[in-house]
Amino acid sequence: MVIDVHVHPFCKEAHYGDKKKIADVMSGYNPRKLKGVMRMLNAIMEQFTLEDYIAIMDKFNVTKAVIVAYDVTTAYGFVMGTNEDIADFVKKFPDRFIGFGCIDVPAPQAMDQLEHAITSLNLKGIKLIPPVQKFDYSDKKYDLLWRKMIDLNIPLWTHGGHQTSFYGSIAKYGHPLLIDDLALRHKDLTIIIGHMGVPWMWDAWSVVSRHENVYIDISAYPNLYNWFPWDAFITEDLSHKILFASDYPLIHYSQIFNAFEKVQINDSLRKAILEKNASKLLRLK
Repeated sequence: MVIDVHVHPFCKEAHYGDKKKIADVMSGYNPRKLKGVMRMLNAIMEQFTLEDYIAIMDKFNVTKAVIVAYDVTTAYGFVMGTNEDIADFVKKFPDRFIGFGCIDVPAPQAMDQLEHAITSLNLKGIKLIPPVQKFDYSDKKYDLLWRKMIDLNIPLWTHGGHQTSFYGSIAKYGHPLLIDDLALRHKDLTIIIGHMGVPWMWDAWSVVSRHENVYIDISAYPNLYNWFPWDAFITEDLSHKILFASDYPLIHYSQIFNAFEKVQINDSLRKAILEKNASKLLRLK
């Protein structure tokens, strides 16, 4: 059994912004890349279904997945899966999906979005992408949002590390030391650093090691597992803070499971990362 703490709702049932605008941003306005990006977006928006997600999860024994919204309206003018989409998908497959909303942090209505996502749509957490949404966690003007998340007793998943798929994203806003500042000020906020903190994996380890409320997932970069400080997490008794995640469909399950099986850890820890750690954090049992 596996719990994946990060998948995207890239399927035809989701709502998106202007396809050409999304393609331009994802291709870096490079005509040579645009055709391939458009082909991918056409498949996502017109062919790939939510039922396909369930089928691939079944194939790889993924019992549950945290499915996330993607709102970059202020920074780029579009969404790729709305909070309402996520709530609908959870209703269709309540035993398979756990819904995390996304709020447009720099927008004036961010607090209203947060309250609506959790109290009205019954989503169970929030996902943010600071390099793409172009905001700085260390700016105290956002503290009211983090305090509200604490009041709502929900976890925050944040993109940790640089960002390569969106033209103009600001890499420094994904640095784990900004999360360090956030964790210092809000010790009761549960934070999951996504994507291993690449390329700042040791900085991410430092943040996880110094804050009881900070966890990390291993999504998006299976080709870099050899550089992830597994031994440091184990030696410092932090292995319970490592969560399995894929970033599917941006990374296929075949890639991530194949790489994870090659990591030199014992079977007990492997099973904990695949299920037990996330189950406890998300209060599934």
